[in-house]
Amino acid sequence: MTTIATKIVFSTLGVAGISLLSSLTPANATILVEPTVTTQNEDILRTRNPRALGPEITPGLVIEYGVPDVANNLLNATGRDIGSLVFELETLSYTNSSSTPAFNNEPVQWGDVNGDGKIGFSNVPGLNDFFTNVTVTDNVLTYSGGVIPNGTVFFNPFSSQPDLRPGRGIIPPAPPAPADQDGPIRVKSYYTAVPEPTSALGLLLLGGISLASRLQRKLKQQINS
Repeated sequence: MTTIATKIVFSTLGVAGISLLSSLTPANATILVEPTVTTQNEDILRTRNPRALGPEITPGLVIEYGVPDVANNLLNATGRDIGSLVFELETLSYTNSSSTPAFNNEPVQWGDVNGDGKIGFSNVPGLNDFFTNVTVTDNVLTYSGGVIPNGTVFFNPFSSQPDLRPGRGIIPPAPPAPADQDGPIRVKSYYTAVPEPTSALGLLLLGGISLASRLQRKLKQQINS
């Protein structure tokens, strides 16, 4: 999972600045992180081709990468319709004494960075959310209630408060595209696929056969009793 075609994003920055070790110094602030999953960003599409998520990105495959990222559009080329997305925060505290401002074991959690009163939804005009439901349980955020069809270009940026995107004043600038340009906070991600109609029909048929078999056995028992 080290090439552009076989990953979402892979961090090339700031790993040394991340510390998951405990500290005796009390945390000064909470770093909030918020993802969004929207329709394609036309401005970025004019300058960079989407990053393709190929068929090797299978449902349930966990991918780890760094956020907040200098985001690109993503192409769902998995061969499957994406029915949900799950993001799990891996970096739960962040330490970087050389940054400005300095960070000393500040806690990291999901939060409302864009100030719209919700976590995980876009407030940018022209970018429409793919999913209607966002649930947050501790360090796990789940999108559901929507579909990203196979072959669809979508936009999945992460933002943070304070802004820890590369080149925004705290984290050093990243190499230019198409090199990875993600930030210092680690997340894990995977998706679930929408069942194909044939599979769903097969499940219904099996369920119907099983129910008919049980009813037939019950009827025989009643006749013989």
